[in-house]
Amino acid sequence: MSGADRRRALFVVNPALLGTGSDFGGRLIELADQLGWEGLVLETSAGLNVEAIGAALSRRDFQLVLAVGGDGTVAEVMAAAHQQNVPMGIVPRGTANIVARELGLPASWKKATRRALERFPATRPVDLVRVNDGYSALASGIGFDATVMRYTPRALKYWLGRAAYLVAGAWWLPQAPLFECSIRADGEAIEMTAVVVLVVNAGMLGAAPFRFAPNIAIDDGWLDIVVYRPRTLGDRAGVLWRIVRQRADGSSMLQRKARSVEIKAPDVQWYEVDGEVHRGNVLRAEIVPGGVRVVA
Repeated sequence: MSGADRRRALFVVNPALLGTGSDFGGRLIELADQLGWEGLVLETSAGLNVEAIGAALSRRDFQLVLAVGGDGTVAEVMAAAHQQNVPMGIVPRGTANIVARELGLPASWKKATRRALERFPATRPVDLVRVNDGYSALASGIGFDATVMRYTPRALKYWLGRAAYLVAGAWWLPQAPLFECSIRADGEAIEMTAVVVLVVNAGMLGAAPFRFAPNIAIDDGWLDIVVYRPRTLGDRAGVLWRIVRQRADGSSMLQRKARSVEIKAPDVQWYEVDGEVHRGNVLRAEIVPGGVRVVA
């Protein structure tokens, strides 16, 4: 195949992760070349990665962009791929790799890369979520979950990965405060107290087999609004049990589907989008059904 006929792929690599050192980009390019692709590497850094990825995609004629990293890198590439209307692949190199696991992709980087390049142009639609001024691939929330992500010790995250949030959350849940909030889902408003309000796109809760709630899919065209609102110690133990059993009870654990949602709290507090923690009191989200085409 001549150079003019070769397909071109952009590998977006997070060099901070284990196993993605200085020579890893070269190995990706070498494998792509064996499969008849011209590969280029863009390394991420702290800052405006979505904009940088979009700029790189717009400068050259890329047929495919591949996220090589963890879920943070995947979310950034999903946002840029949506904005530039370019299909994407996923090469999981992170700790949890939730999006890749939701889509049943290989854990090995060689198998995942080969699968993406060989199966192209066959893709499947995957949902994306607009949240405030950005995008979410996994989940966002206001209340207890953001506080846990903000204060979980770094050493615990180093040893346990995303499962550290489950351990810390289970430890702190008995003391978690309730807060007043208003939730407007598809135009329907309700006032309630909650420990946390979540807007979920991908259902896996940090570590298998736990999930935020039942019947959540990353490609169903819906947001899942999940509210945990236990009032007593018994309720809080019950919430953990219902997460394990995957059964909302309509009282201390609520769930509903919507296309859009706005969550407001009276006071500024922590909220998170795909694990990135911010300060504020409003969380707005809207589903983008099939917003990204993923080679899976």
